[in-house]
Amino acid sequence: MPDSNRPLQTSKYTLATAIGAAIIAVGGGAAAAEIEEVTVTAQMRVESLKDVPMAVSAFTGDTVRKSNLSDFKDLFALTPGVSGETSDSFFDSVSVRGVNNNSFGSGSDPALGVFLDGVYQSRTGATPSMYDLERVEVVKGPQGTLFGRNTASGAISMVSRKPGDTFAGAISFGAGQYGRREFEGSLDTPLGENLAVRIAGMHRDEEGHIENLAGGRDLGASEADAMRLTAIYDGFLNTTVTLMTQYEDRNGDGTIYRALDTEGDYDQVYNDTTGKDESEIGDVILTVEHDFAGGITLTSITGYKTHNYTYVEDFDGTGDPIDTFVRDQSGDFFSQEFRLASNNSGIFNYVLGASYYRENIDAFFAGIDNEDFICDGIYAEWEGGLDTFDTCDSLPQEAIDEFFGFGGDPWEYAPDRQSIEAADTAGDYSGWGVFANTTFDFSDASSLGLGLRYTRDEKTYAVDSPWPDTWTGGWNYQVMYTDGPITGEDTWSNISGRATLSHDFSDALTAYASVATGYKSGGFDCLSYRVTDPAFDEDAEVWMGENEWTVDASNAEPFKFDEEKVLSYELGLKARLLDNRLAINAAAFQYTYDDLQKAFFIGAAAVTRNVGESEGQGLEVDTRWLITDNLDLYLGLAWLDTEFSGAPEELCGNCDGNEMAFSPDFSSATVLTYTRDTGLGEISISTEYTFTGEQFSNLENTDVVKLDSRDVVNLRLSLTSPEDSWTAGVYVENLFDEEYYHWGYAEALYNLPATSTDPSRGRVAGVDLDYRF
Repeated sequence: MPDSNRPLQTSKYTLATAIGAAIIAVGGGAAAAEIEEVTVTAQMRVESLKDVPMAVSAFTGDTVRKSNLSDFKDLFALTPGVSGETSDSFFDSVSVRGVNNNSFGSGSDPALGVFLDGVYQSRTGATPSMYDLERVEVVKGPQGTLFGRNTASGAISMVSRKPGDTFAGAISFGAGQYGRREFEGSLDTPLGENLAVRIAGMHRDEEGHIENLAGGRDLGASEADAMRLTAIYDGFLNTTVTLMTQYEDRNGDGTIYRALDTEGDYDQVYNDTTGKDESEIGDVILTVEHDFAGGITLTSITGYKTHNYTYVEDFDGTGDPIDTFVRDQSGDFFSQEFRLASNNSGIFNYVLGASYYRENIDAFFAGIDNEDFICDGIYAEWEGGLDTFDTCDSLPQEAIDEFFGFGGDPWEYAPDRQSIEAADTAGDYSGWGVFANTTFDFSDASSLGLGLRYTRDEKTYAVDSPWPDTWTGGWNYQVMYTDGPITGEDTWSNISGRATLSHDFSDALTAYASVATGYKSGGFDCLSYRVTDPAFDEDAEVWMGENEWTVDASNAEPFKFDEEKVLSYELGLKARLLDNRLAINAAAFQYTYDDLQKAFFIGAAAVTRNVGESEGQGLEVDTRWLITDNLDLYLGLAWLDTEFSGAPEELCGNCDGNEMAFSPDFSSATVLTYTRDTGLGEISISTEYTFTGEQFSNLENTDVVKLDSRDVVNLRLSLTSPEDSWTAGVYVENLFDEEYYHWGYAEALYNLPATSTDPSRGRVAGVDLDYRF
């Protein structure tokens, strides 16, 4: 049997066993197997997971590594109530309990906060890969009280491994089909009595698995290299200083689109452009902890982050040069947080804190479209009537005059017949907050928790989007353009709170109830503008015609949208039964989410607006049963019901009552693991089955791009040496070659085809070897 402090070895989908529970291990010796509870820091202090009054999913770093998880979105399929696991670096599909933000611009923020060692990471293209981690905690529901910025739907907290006090290391190798190669290594080196250093690095690469029938290599390839250096010094009195620096360089193909009328198999596409999803990311995090008398700890976390990001996608998913989207972005982020925490020793405990951040982000957006394609779509709207149509210059002159207002001038093409609508944007964001979270034990069995945070966010956003060199301008992404940069600025503030009541009915059974509010700051749209000239309100059409659909700094600003707010209720139960051989964790929740920020199209123009209200309710249950000392069963279930209302007419004519995107009604994970000691060492065999129900990929609930349910089965077999110095394993992911997509886009103006994205990777067999010294 495995040692009691070593997690069971599992493959990718076995990670569902960690949902809402501890990292489980099977004890050795003559004692019966028990479930071992894990400690987490979801409330900014070390606590047993069983005592935390919220739904938390905990993953060890070893589990992340052995299960081939590299991106934080890899966790979604394994965590009830969390979905949107696309293969690109965007946050626009991320959904927690049905709450998601589909905006792709740089003037908005996601509702899910991602943190590394306490520092905010939630920016498209800037979130680092997961490697050499101590643990990952996924906390669901509003987390604004403690985590702060933009955590209205939840938070993911990654904690990197720290150096040990002895010389030690580990090396892991892996290889599999589709050219999969993986390497991860680490080395702990003490440098004197008070200083220790850990060096860790990883390399991953994989070939594409999607055949491009338009020519070229298979799509879906990826490669990443990263290095991390962590130093800890504890030579000061009652003070520990930790410095972490890391750098990452990764390359991928981004989102792969497949037009639905494409001939061929589900994983065959026609893409005339090879996508890019390339990031360079650097982080420096300084953490100082000082222990005062009486068990009080002062923590300072200083973070600096920089990144460069390039993204290209063939949005139309066809072999023709119809629609290509480009994004080029760079940014710098600084944050400082101070926390004062008690040590949980008395009946009253607390965490007090203050935080500040400053972010600068520059982003270039471009939509590159074939002019003939745009003309084709425009002509379809014209009632003049032609039997056939080929190109812009074959349009009837009266159609050119009506749609483009050229008064008899013949058609003139732009260079290469391309319409390029581009926008340079610059964001300067800052904010601060103060918070307090307290717990009062008013009896041996009952506790009351109260938390409060005041947050203030300030944003200045500038856009420069000149008229494109094409006669089709104004018919595609944008209705208006700018004569020089235009700037908007605003401030949002909020008071978020959380109240919890927990009761221990016995040592084996704990229940809790909570009510919490959450907040996500407002922002600015990168492709639409608000005209401030009063004459515009009198007659917008005349005003735009007189100003040639162009605005400047004297009469317009980037369009602004308001903050989002959420009110959430949760009831939970945590039980440890059958002499701690059976663990049950359950959470029922209900929420109301106001003023959703959503990206959608008005005609063919992309905009982001506050659009309405979402209500959701659900139930999440996970159960682990150590049937025998050798046989371990896990069952995780999630049920979710969401409803949207209050849609403006320009979003959709009949959205009220629709489900939220990426919100499957039901999902589950079942895992059966068998372990046994042999003369060669310990053998572990694991079988996992996961089910994800049908889900819509847009708020309009378009059936043609609805995502089908999927069933995925994985197997893993491993052998660990008797002295625990090495582990060798073989695995098969997606054993039955399940075919599914990760997203879909409905048909759009003008003549843009409906598409599905990111066809699943088929069956993958591989091997891995870990060596520890």
